[in-house]
Amino acid sequence: MAASSRPGRLGLLGPIIVLVGAAVAAGGVYLMISNKPRPGAVIETVQISPTAKIVVRAEDGGERNFVELHEGDELKWQAMVPTYGGRHDATGISWSDVAVSVRVIRGHKAELFILARQNADKIGGIHLGGDHGPIREPSSGPLTLTDNNRTYEIVGGPDWNTMTAIDLRSGTKLWITELGKEPITAGAVTGGLIWLEQAGAKRYFRVFTGKEDRSSEATGIPLVPPTPAP
Repeated sequence: MAASSRPGRLGLLGPIIVLVGAAVAAGGVYLMISNKPRPGAVIETVQISPTAKIVVRAEDGGERNFVELHEGDELKWQAMVPTYGGRHDATGISWSDVAVSVRVIRGHKAELFILARQNADKIGGIHLGGDHGPIREPSSGPLTLTDNNRTYEIVGGPDWNTMTAIDLRSGTKLWITELGKEPITAGAVTGGLIWLEQAGAKRYFRVFTGKEDRSSEATGIPLVPPTPAP
């Protein structure tokens, strides 16, 4: 009798293996679903037109961030990026009709992600700060200035500061200017010039070249915010 029951037990082995395999596979799927990054609290909202806005969110339980484009009540796209480099009082977002740029931090250095405004495809990535070392953390002063054609990214470390211009249509770097060791405390773009405040003095730079302009015409230009792109 014992000998005759052996084939029956062996016959059950195949279905048991299949069931165990299915259970393991189901467990793997559950882990993938449960570990999928999820958006968390809103960090910043930037109105880029009367009907459109960029929303930056924390990653729920993580260190990365989500960037979203909302058109009216519709979420057009959502992209995940490394740790967002902006602050509540200094945005790291700029935009044009073609692209959205996002300031991020990786390895204690600043970078810029340029995403297509239509679908969030990455059309460029720029390392900021030139050959300098780690950036100052936490940062202070302005980070991202824009005229909606170019973005002007200010980056600083313990004894250095730079400003880099990036084309918001092609995602390419245009120029980089060394600003010295004193922190930048304020800034904006107006009338073809970038206005910065450093060590209590105002400095002006040409948007196309990054060259400093010390003319009386430059220093008399009023400070106004950029006009949002349509």
